[in-house]
Amino acid sequence: MKKILALVLAFCLLAAPVARADEEMSVEEEIKIGKDAFKAVQAQIPLVDDPDTISYVKGLAKKLTKARPDERYKYQFYVADEGVVNAFALPGGWIVLFRGLITSMDNEGELVGVMAHEMSHVYYRHIAARIKKSGAVSMATVAGMVAGLLLGALGGSPELGQALTLGSAAGGAHAQLAFSREDEMQADYGAYKVLTAAGYHPADMAKTFQRMWRTQRTTSPTPPTYLLTHPTSPERMEAIQNLVRRYPRPRMEYNNSDFLRIKTRLSALYSPEDEAESTFKAKLAKNPKDPYALYGQALLAMRGSNYKEGLSRLTMLEPLWQFNKEYLWRAQGICRLNLGDYEQAEKLLDKCLSKVPHDQEAQVALGQTYLRQNKYEDAIFVLARVVNKHPDDAQANYDLGMALGRQGKTAEAALHLGLAFKQGGKIRSARYHLERAVQGLNDQPELKKKAQKALDEISPKKPGPEKAENKKKDD
Repeated sequence: MKKILALVLAFCLLAAPVARADEEMSVEEEIKIGKDAFKAVQAQIPLVDDPDTISYVKGLAKKLTKARPDERYKYQFYVADEGVVNAFALPGGWIVLFRGLITSMDNEGELVGVMAHEMSHVYYRHIAARIKKSGAVSMATVAGMVAGLLLGALGGSPELGQALTLGSAAGGAHAQLAFSREDEMQADYGAYKVLTAAGYHPADMAKTFQRMWRTQRTTSPTPPTYLLTHPTSPERMEAIQNLVRRYPRPRMEYNNSDFLRIKTRLSALYSPEDEAESTFKAKLAKNPKDPYALYGQALLAMRGSNYKEGLSRLTMLEPLWQFNKEYLWRAQGICRLNLGDYEQAEKLLDKCLSKVPHDQEAQVALGQTYLRQNKYEDAIFVLARVVNKHPDDAQANYDLGMALGRQGKTAEAALHLGLAFKQGGKIRSARYHLERAVQGLNDQPELKKKAQKALDEISPKKPGPEKAENKKKDD
């Protein structure tokens, strides 16, 4: 409840005016609302930070945006670390998929169907239209309304969202923000056009909604969370089927191994451990040679720092793993690294990077391998490349700081250690190292500026003499 209230307050702190009720909201205003809304969401909901998952989802998004170019919006997809079956789009193109949605699916086509559907809500400006219809006249009102809509999506309870919104400037207008059946059918049609342009078969999109509809009707007293904010009906299901029948498309053959690998990683690395273990055991009971179940068990063992067991599972997996061998080599290399077999770890990670040179996790692991062998120059070279491309990688920043420190470059080391602690939420340690970096980087102005910026973000600026005097008078 505290998270939800904080989310509402974050929205309602906005005060900029928006268009009058008789004016259409501009795209710029819509993007502003979406950007602020996503900041509030990001502050309250944990996001998946697995590089493989992020890269995979971004790759699909790129394929879909290429299929229907839209210069108004820059679509940005994120995966929330929540096990519910849900997804939502914010004004301006910020789209959040929930981990539970992805793990409930069978193939990539189903996933891109939901992604295309959410993109279509943005493309057709459904939220902007609802805001205009409600007669909202201020950002605070709009913020409360969007908060109310999201609260239903995040908490699985639209009533909760509406109740809290009643206490904001939005009043009862929240109900007017919910997507109508017409909105949903238009988004379905838009998704159909995007999917077919990207080469996917629309039957996969139909499969996802049909599964949720059956769950709602037959196996669960409460519907999947996604259906609470995206109302469905038999008519809508029939309309999707009609699209598939009336405009047939040849089924595109694609390799589903990447989807299955990402689905497995999400279960193994983010689901509760006992739940993930039960899932993989059940799959192996049906098929003792299921490669993804074995891969999941290996990742689960590695998650618990049981690298010997993880390596054993990966060895069993070798003859069964048919696609993307580089990911198997990477996992084996990480196990070897943590078991102290640095020579073998280096060989396996090099082998992985020969196939995928920019693999983030493999690069970080190779940097750690060099670091533990006292090959500091090699470690700095590899880790600096990661940090340059992925500045928010806390592990890479930490390891780079350690390598620089061993080389006697204490000020640069302090910068990267400070950034790592800041990214990990350890503000006291971050402040200590960033202050040292600012003091020691006088001969490197760009790095000093970077350290000062990071320090300012975690240390509120002290008031100037005039403000301090005014505050004293107020007191």
